[in-house]
Amino acid sequence: MKPDVFISYSRENQKEVIKLVEYLREQGLGVWMDETDIHGATLWTKEIVEAIRACSLFILAISSHSTGSKNVVKELALASEREKIILPIYLEQCDIPETMEYQLAGIQNIAMYTLEKSKAYEFVHQTIRRLGVGQAQQDDQTLGQAEATPSAGHGTGVGHMSPPKAKVNNAKWIAIAAGVVVVVAGVFLTKGSGGAPALKAPATTSSPVAPVDGSIRIAVLPFENLSTDDNQTKWADLISQEIIGSLAPINGVTPIVWSSVNKYRGEQKDIDQITRDLNVQRILDGRVVAQGGQIEVSFNLTDTQTKSFIWNHKESGMQNDFFKLRDAIVAKITSTLKPNEAPQSTTTSVPTENIEAYKLYRKARDLWGTRGEAEMKQSIKLYKQAIEMDPNFVEAYCGLGDAYAMMIPYDYVPSDQVRATTQLAEDAFFKAIKINPKYSGAYPAMGWLETMVKHRHDKALEHFDEALKHNPSNVQALMWKAITCRAIKRSKEAIQSSSRAIKLDPNNHVAYMLLCWDYASDFQYEYAEKAAKKSVSLKPDYGMGQNALFNALAMQENKKEELTKHIESLESLSNKDWSIEQTIFIYHYYFGTKESFRKAADYMKKKAELSNYELKGFPLYFFCTGEKELGYTYLEEGVKNGGIPLMGNHRFSIEWSVIKDDDRYKALYGDNY
Repeated sequence: MKPDVFISYSRENQKEVIKLVEYLREQGLGVWMDETDIHGATLWTKEIVEAIRACSLFILAISSHSTGSKNVVKELALASEREKIILPIYLEQCDIPETMEYQLAGIQNIAMYTLEKSKAYEFVHQTIRRLGVGQAQQDDQTLGQAEATPSAGHGTGVGHMSPPKAKVNNAKWIAIAAGVVVVVAGVFLTKGSGGAPALKAPATTSSPVAPVDGSIRIAVLPFENLSTDDNQTKWADLISQEIIGSLAPINGVTPIVWSSVNKYRGEQKDIDQITRDLNVQRILDGRVVAQGGQIEVSFNLTDTQTKSFIWNHKESGMQNDFFKLRDAIVAKITSTLKPNEAPQSTTTSVPTENIEAYKLYRKARDLWGTRGEAEMKQSIKLYKQAIEMDPNFVEAYCGLGDAYAMMIPYDYVPSDQVRATTQLAEDAFFKAIKINPKYSGAYPAMGWLETMVKHRHDKALEHFDEALKHNPSNVQALMWKAITCRAIKRSKEAIQSSSRAIKLDPNNHVAYMLLCWDYASDFQYEYAEKAAKKSVSLKPDYGMGQNALFNALAMQENKKEELTKHIESLESLSNKDWSIEQTIFIYHYYFGTKESFRKAADYMKKKAELSNYELKGFPLYFFCTGEKELGYTYLEEGVKNGGIPLMGNHRFSIEWSVIKDDDRYKALYGDNY
């Protein structure tokens, strides 16, 4: 039998809620409540989802306990998306948290704790009847008789609290005032009246700055997973990622890339903060339920300037038709963002028909993005598995090539295996291009290899430009193009390219690290310092970011004290990668004492021996310790086999000052010195 009412509550209020439920059941109402203490556990059962789907009315028992319950928040979100009538009942006076803002915006409610106990339950009962739930409605006099005198300080009507005010979605929001039920809508984040709970407006508001190119910037936040089966949890991320990828090639639309929006995962979402961080005009948020081979996606588009919903929408489909579902969602978005343009064919591209291969690919991409050695090596295994499932999976070939290519500059490949690893990367890219020569993702790492391994910068730029021709929002191409431009003394272009990457990916610590070096190459060390500090604030354990900050500080005469403190903070780290170890070593060579440098050199040598790290991949060690001939041997060998890139850092950083004036060093660069 379908329940008339579903009641959502916290276990701390169970005794009080049970009394209300028993009364309502005595009046002939079918009430579903979880009586298994489920909110004290981590499980969120299928029965709850089905009960919410079947009910006519959703009662939210509000207390300081329930507003902090993740399961209660989930239940409220699901009821909202199912367009259930929602009746909030305050068990006590408390504030509404951000996690419930949208669902409770503009709804009147029952402040049951203000009512006389003898009449409170009947007031709730008659309100439910008034909403057409359960048996036939009774006349107005009954509800009037049930009204009680409220406590002082609540002038919003008998037994009611002022509702939080906001633009509402398409759920059946209700208002209850002295027996009259009306539909209401208010203004987002305005202050409530009297002593009633109200959503707190942010201290400051921020309007997004429109991009110079006139495009609409949109943040597709990680969709919330409402699936009860642990095996279905990945669908939410997959849908978010695919929406971003499908919007990227569309002219006039600039989606923020996944690595930047991923930090806004979870229930607490601050529109103003996201707007400030990402400078977006639109935010897309959603919820996903996957079960029984089906996927249901509920999503809403928000205008960040007015902080109101533009619309709420729902799409559903079979899991094996995942990309068809994606296309329907993207079509809804683009019809709003670009109403006068026909949908572009890029939004209907299907990377693979094998959804399991696609899952492996996405997992591999996440691992690759960490830049950790173990993670990169594991990503290679997953890419290969995906390719075995679908030999025509272009993205998987590109991912495999990216992983091989990125292993080289991070010193995850022995020097005698650099050429072989380069060949593996190129083989993967050539296979991808053969399948789809217009796929933008196939070109950036080819350009990377041309710059970093083969030192053919002009050829590298051709690959980057080809990638950007097919997708102007390809962040990887923009970042690696910046590296190449910097290497050939085109600093202004490098700065522009890195800056463009950051606009697309505002939380990318690597992009800020590159921007630091780009500014340094233009001798703008103050800006370089700011970029480096942003990089390490985003990822403090990122060694290359810490090294970039060291160089930016070292090149400024008035920053010596801050430089010393920076190194001291690095030395205190318990887990230091090789970029950090090299930074500390270089500092002691240029700024330390003879004794501190000797200790740093001994420490690095011993650590290299213990960890099988090849010091010949860091020839500066030998130049600084006085083994100049050995240093040149390793440097020239590294340049020849592609293990050491020629990036021109001697022009704008302190590290290569030890040999930068040597003719032998200049000969490595030739005209590009």
